[in-house]
Amino acid sequence: MSNLVLTPDARASLEVLYTRRTPSSARAMERARRYMVRGLTRGWGYHRPYPIVAERGEGPYLIDLDENRYVDLANNGLSLIHGHAFPPVVAALQAALPRGSGWLVPSEEQIEFARVLCERIEIFERVRFTNSGTESGMLAMKIARTFTSRHAILKAVDGFHGSYDDLEVGLYDRPEIPGRAYLAPFGDAEAFERRLAEHGSEIAAVVLEPLMFSGLVTTAPPGFLQRVQEAAHRAGALFVLDDCLMLRLAYGGSAERYGLRPDLTFLGKFIGGGMPMGVVGGSAEIMDVLDPHRADPLYHGGSFNGNLLSSVAGRVSLEHFTAETIIAMDERAAGLRAALESEAAALGLPLTIVGDGSVMGVYVTDALERHDGNTFSAGEATQLLHLAALTRGVLMGPGGEIALSSATAGSALDEAHEGLLQALGDVARLTT
Repeated sequence: MSNLVLTPDARASLEVLYTRRTPSSARAMERARRYMVRGLTRGWGYHRPYPIVAERGEGPYLIDLDENRYVDLANNGLSLIHGHAFPPVVAALQAALPRGSGWLVPSEEQIEFARVLCERIEIFERVRFTNSGTESGMLAMKIARTFTSRHAILKAVDGFHGSYDDLEVGLYDRPEIPGRAYLAPFGDAEAFERRLAEHGSEIAAVVLEPLMFSGLVTTAPPGFLQRVQEAAHRAGALFVLDDCLMLRLAYGGSAERYGLRPDLTFLGKFIGGGMPMGVVGGSAEIMDVLDPHRADPLYHGGSFNGNLLSSVAGRVSLEHFTAETIIAMDERAAGLRAALESEAAALGLPLTIVGDGSVMGVYVTDALERHDGNTFSAGEATQLLHLAALTRGVLMGPGGEIALSSATAGSALDEAHEGLLQALGDVARLTT
């Protein structure tokens, strides 16, 4: 069934079910479109006919304005590693909030969180806090450029590292910027080596996410990450790891899981425990380009960097994210993946699942499409699986993305299994 054909009214029939279930969200999104572009304030999350509008989150569940309850397998773009309103974080924030939110000077909580990070992540001798993964990626590039006295970066086509022009090269058909940003296909070590041979004297940093999640989930071939790291070092460039999403793969992050030793790592997403935060970390030698005692220090500002509330929430969340928690999440994800593959086979529905650990991309196809040899895209059938899952009480990413939290367990995990298997059946019935 590689040439899957949907019935002419496939989307319409699912949209009828969806709109009947979510009338309050429909009305709220109509108001939202008056004030925000397409009613949204971020890129990821939009889908037809409109997204649900949330009223609250409770552990593994998101509840919409019509009191529909969804097992949340998107977790705010992987920003909620323990699900919604994680009780230890809520309690810590309630205790901290009467003291204020952030100050010009450091706090004990900021210092303690820095200590926790440096003891947990092998390469971290010094850290710098920011307010998001985007900001941490921007700062990492500034540090690399200052340390190497070079100006260009090399990244993967389709690699998403936040909303910064240089790091968005290769996304949305944005071309290379000579002298600033060069590209090579993810998974092709020889292509990275060629680019470094061509432009090595210009390149300050090679930046990679070890497992690409945005667009379509894409895993690295064996040896790819290590070869690129070695090639970067031979060229005198820094190897920079974007672990905003994949810190979840091991206690010490994806570098531990894949046997890497990056020069810099930057973090975002769940590192703030559900509050806005980013982190850049590396050796003292590299990070000390920020030292104000230097003759020509790199300046980095930010009124809310390492603010009290984000430091408190981040530390508490990370301390509860143990090696045992990671193993349990990975095992649950493996069980979900096996169940989906088994059900699809029984239905005769083509299905490709790509991922590692507790993250995966679920695609209703037996061959992921590539455009221009590199760019992936999820097809209509996968988008319909997302819509069908919503009608069955499961929220996944609009392009088939799934990421479990530590709260995706017990009855919630059972509901996720049931809802997704039913959604697969819905899509199968809409094929000809």
